Amino acid sequence: MLVFEQEWISPILEVYKKRKIEDPLTVILGLNAIGQVLCRRLYEEIHFETVLVFNSPQFTTWNRYPADIRPPVVPVHGMVSDDVMLVFGDVVIKDYEWLADMLFYLRGCVPINHTIAFMTHDGPTCGMTISKKGEKLLKRMGVPAGRPNFYDGLTGPLVSVGDVAGIDPVVIFLEEEPETEVILQVDEIAVTQGDYDNARLLLSKGLDLRLPTQ
Repeated sequence: MLVFEQEWISPILEVYKKRKIEDPLTVILGLNAIGQVLCRRLYEEIHFETVLVFNSPQFTTWNRYPADIRPPVVPVHGMVSDDVMLVFGDVVIKDYEWLADMLFYLRGCVPINHTIAFMTHDGPTCGMTISKKGEKLLKRMGVPAGRPNFYDGLTGPLVSVGDVAGIDPVVIFLEEEPETEVILQVDEIAVTQGDYDNARLLLSKGLDLRLPTQ
């Protein structure tokens, strides 16, 4: 942590920054179960540089790791590769009251193209955005406009404050794939291999992200 300087502090969030971020980035939020799986897999396959570190007393460390994977990312890191930033950590998040602080901090610190989040639900895959630019991204992904019957702790606040925060949120609600292997279980939320495969496919359609073939 010696190369990071404390940038922001509140009772519910601390931020440390390594360097100034000048180039526009698409931010992928890995702060729920499907996002954590997606960002963790991308982190294992592509070189990312940590430039931001977020910490909150509301993060609970997730420490169930197989011996053969890369070391944990704790607490929550903002990690950059080319024009993409992952925001995730190997933590379980059950209270999101700190999220608005983080989103407003990102607005001031990071030139943002889009802020992308995923959520699984029991309806057809659809997406929400508030800008023409976001609509173009959903169109490239082949995701129709729509909304779910409920929001989780990440997507609800993101939809509520995303416009005010000026971070161009794009929220994708993935149809659940319950018949495939469960690869992460957090309380009652299960992420399957099919969920991950679908999220990864949409990213590869929408972003110029050099993903290794699976």
